[in-house]
Amino acid sequence: MRNSLILGLGYLLVVALTALFLQDPAIFYTYAGIFGLIFTGVAAILTGSCVSGDRARANYWISTAKDRAARGKWATYCFMIGFPNLLLAAVVYFSSL
Repeated sequence: MRNSLILGLGYLLVVALTALFLQDPAIFYTYAGIFGLIFTGVAAILTGSCVSGDRARANYWISTAKDRAARGKWATYCFMIGFPNLLLAAVVYFSSL
């Protein structure tokens, strides 16, 4: 989990340095926001939070405990990559208004 957070922060650093070099904060919140939305969305899909109750129950009974644990692990990794990017993109966007 720590590696995924480092990966997300590394991407954030690359985008921040690019935005600083080009002196355009729009680059930062655009690319960091898109990256954050994609990985946070993948995490939401993997956890099954985007389906209705009957679909969630059906998915629960069809999958094994090992599959659910693996999906939960990948969802956590994706969330840890995407959330810092999404959070700092929002901070930069609202501070530049």
